[in-house]
Amino acid sequence: MRTKTLEINWHDGQAIYSVDFSSDGTRMASAGADTSVRLWSMKRRLEVNQDMGHKKSFEKKIESFPVHIDFLSELKRHSAPVNVVRFSPSGEYLASAGDDSCVILWKKSLTKDSTFGREYAEFEKETWSVVQMFHGHSKEIYDLAWSPCSQFFITASIDNTARIWSISTRSAIHVLTDHTHYVQGVSWDPMGQYVATQSSDRSVAIYKYLKEGPDRLKVSSCSKRHHRISKQKSSTAVTTASSNNSNNNDDTTNSMATEDVTPTTTTTTTTTVSSFRMYHDENLVTFFRRLSFSPEGAFLVTPAGLCKNSLESSNTNNNNNQTKSNNDEDSEDLSNCAYIYPRNTLLKHPMAYTSNHNKPSIAIRWCSDTYELRPSSEPTMFRLPYRMIYAVASQDAVYVYDTQHAAPLCVISGMHFAPITDIAWSHDGSILAFSSADGYCSAVVFDENELGKINLQKPNTMITNTTHNTVPSSSSNKMIVEEHDIEMMDIASPPEKRPVPVTTTTTSTSTLLSPTHQQATHNNHSNNNNKVNDLNSLIRPASEKRSMETNNTQPKKRRIAPTFISSSFTPQQQQQPQ
Repeated sequence: MRTKTLEINWHDGQAIYSVDFSSDGTRMASAGADTSVRLWSMKRRLEVNQDMGHKKSFEKKIESFPVHIDFLSELKRHSAPVNVVRFSPSGEYLASAGDDSCVILWKKSLTKDSTFGREYAEFEKETWSVVQMFHGHSKEIYDLAWSPCSQFFITASIDNTARIWSISTRSAIHVLTDHTHYVQGVSWDPMGQYVATQSSDRSVAIYKYLKEGPDRLKVSSCSKRHHRISKQKSSTAVTTASSNNSNNNDDTTNSMATEDVTPTTTTTTTTTVSSFRMYHDENLVTFFRRLSFSPEGAFLVTPAGLCKNSLESSNTNNNNNQTKSNNDEDSEDLSNCAYIYPRNTLLKHPMAYTSNHNKPSIAIRWCSDTYELRPSSEPTMFRLPYRMIYAVASQDAVYVYDTQHAAPLCVISGMHFAPITDIAWSHDGSILAFSSADGYCSAVVFDENELGKINLQKPNTMITNTTHNTVPSSSSNKMIVEEHDIEMMDIASPPEKRPVPVTTTTTSTSTLLSPTHQQATHNNHSNNNNKVNDLNSLIRPASEKRSMETNNTQPKKRRIAPTFISSSFTPQQQQQPQ
């Protein structure tokens, strides 16, 4: 792995707010405070030339980069800083949006247009033209996400709304108004069922939708709004008292008294509830909270999270302290994290979180490739027959995780003098680029097979021996699917079935997960529904032991905060700038 801050003239020394790679890997786009979008060609450099004594200083610097970078084009049409730039999944369009509250759709021109008046026209190798400009937001736009079909996109604005736009109708077709403060992040489910928004009102909202035509979507009201984690803890006090019954003998005055001792046991059960808000409030100094679905839709990871350092601690006082534990999370010791929502608990609660972030996380991006599992004696984090890799960007560092291990694969910090603003993976996962408000971008280049061996089988078509029991129904083409869902159990109370630890961390807190057996019926209306069912069966923790038998007694469920899946990294794991 090689890391380098690429000290070139990205945006005339002004802040860079967004970066993104095209799906074919031929282009990287950057957007910044200079009101422009610039396109680059970035490819991994196989070897760095060490013999550069005869070359000029700037040539030496360029050739010392772990990537070969070349300027392609400059797109200038915005009148204010550009906050987000995203290629469509098809690669046909490029969307940009910013402080001028306008979304501009770009498309590569087949012929070279006139470049009169453009400062860097002589260096341009491509020409991009404006397809459409979308107006509707009343204030700055901070984030944008494309639909899987590349015909719709969703934007987040500080006018407290998120809007869904249609390219064919050239207008906004839905306005989502459930947030009460700035909307700073949006993400679109690759499986085509959900859109997610994140706001500085300390919440994440999930919406379901259905496609009703080539240019129409039916979006439901907010299906779930994640904003608070609650924990119930039951403490049982057993008091034993003795009652003495003395029977005196009347025949003799000096007779011995016999005592009949009867123990009396009193059991008192007290239930206390501790809760805290899951996300930072509006005082967090950042423009962005860029959440992200995984490429096959199995996970949603949300940044700017808050978690308790000690999940085991709870308030045991009955009356006076119970109200305080419910309402005053400021008194708790909270740390920065990113929450992980598996697809089958997306409308319920997160199942895990990554932590040990020195500063709040602001962006999540997934690598588009999947990788084969690495040999390991430890149980995998999620029951997947492959590994997925994702990056979590905090304001001062980038953490790279996979879905097999609890600890981060690597941590890159000390690369910039200003906060990180965005991250992006190349199409083949060999390059991880991230931008900063100091006006530079950095690149992390992975050697071949360093992240693992590419998994050649597509995730959605995998068949696993997971816990779906299919029973034929009365209809000829319908099946009843018995799905074992995940519920988080309180480790303070003894479970009815002995759970197995999911992870072992270096902290004093370890949380156990136990399954509950929940039945759900699904109709196979489309291939997407079949894929979703497969994904639901894949994302369960590997350490769970499930019974295929029908059980009438349900285990007692208690909601707690999610599992802590990160662990402290040693100084050798932290990558310093070269």
